[in-house]
Amino acid sequence: MCLFCGIINKELEGFFIYEDNNYVAILDKYPISPGHTLVIPKKHFENYLDADDNTLSELAKVVKIVSLGVKDAVKADGLRILTNIGESAGQVIFHLHIHVIPTWEGDYPELFKSFKPRREQSKEYYELLQKIIRESIEKLKRKTGDDKWG
Repeated sequence: MCLFCGIINKELEGFFIYEDNNYVAILDKYPISPGHTLVIPKKHFENYLDADDNTLSELAKVVKIVSLGVKDAVKADGLRILTNIGESAGQVIFHLHIHVIPTWEGDYPELFKSFKPRREQSKEYYELLQKIIRESIEKLKRKTGDDKWG
């Protein structure tokens, strides 16, 4: 079974920050930086090049929504948005996913001083980020009145 399909189907644990009929966003289990999030179509595609144009178009909209929420929630100065295609590019899980990776000009905000990159974090870390990012997305949803915000 595909790891992401298991998470999407709620057979495996995942910290969901966004979900609609076709897409989810979950916190990365081994984050590069605080707030590192994965945006994933529910329909299984091995990678970006295997997905149809409609999926990619809608995925881009969800990535923007999630990115705005993540950036606001963790007070990031910037973001890296990327995907890996193939093992040689660093793809580990062969289900299309887009990484949203917050960046800062200096140190992490005080809230994340104990963060250790590329390690599984405490359950409290995931629960806190899940809460603050969801709140940020909800705030943006109210501000725009757009029903695509999950």
